[in-house]
Amino acid sequence: MRPTEDIKNMIKKMEDKTSRDLDKRVLDDVLKTLEQSQKTQISIWRLIMKSTFMKFAAAAVIIIAVLIGINPFGDSKTNVVWADVAKNFESVPFFHLTIYFGSDLSDQSKKIEIWKSEDLRVRVHNDDTVIFADYSSNEEGKFTIFNRLTKEPQDSNGMGPLFPTVLWKEGRFSLDTLTRSFPPGVKGITPVETSETAVSRETVLFEARYETTPQRIRIWAFRNSKLPIRLNYSDSTNNESNDFLFDYSEQKDPSFFDPVAFEKQ
Repeated sequence: MRPTEDIKNMIKKMEDKTSRDLDKRVLDDVLKTLEQSQKTQISIWRLIMKSTFMKFAAAAVIIIAVLIGINPFGDSKTNVVWADVAKNFESVPFFHLTIYFGSDLSDQSKKIEIWKSEDLRVRVHNDDTVIFADYSSNEEGKFTIFNRLTKEPQDSNGMGPLFPTVLWKEGRFSLDTLTRSFPPGVKGITPVETSETAVSRETVLFEARYETTPQRIRIWAFRNSKLPIRLNYSDSTNNESNDFLFDYSEQKDPSFFDPVAFEKQ
């Protein structure tokens, strides 16, 4: 028997519990929606809110949803695993990463910005230093460092190349390399169940805890694109909280990654 006929029979059996005129209106409403649902995506809750006889309509719509395979409570969450996020991040042609590094106290934190280009060049702003790294022909990278204000070349102080090097290892930009740069002892990264909210329908949360310490890593990613949008490393023993914010909205011009162009500006 077709699903439509099943529904008709089930609803007709309910008729002795409601007035016949009201039942007919609800039945016509539901069956009309059923026919439309076979052609387009419907909003189940919009139908329920428009119906006068709320309980009856809700029950009928849920029955329909079960029989024709529609989720009456919204789209089901797509399972996203950490490997998906790590893989997709490696495939993005460019990104902008902002790091707030240090303490929970804003006046003690440090801001670092990293941009990656499609041709594997990197630009870093670290305090008054601008770092250019070119990985297009060498996995070790070619570094050029300037004073951000005077544009004078300067020697590395040891910290300069650290941040692009953290992301670039084993021939690729890697989230796994980033998470391994934190103190050792972290468990595997696993999804975390969150309450049903508008945000949770768009994002997924991952977490990694340490075996014997209160340190924790949490990563938020978009559910559809499987790209990370925020990583937070926290250590409550010393009020340390490092935030990594990922942005994929703006692709910089090639000259932005050119140390010669920067020096001539």
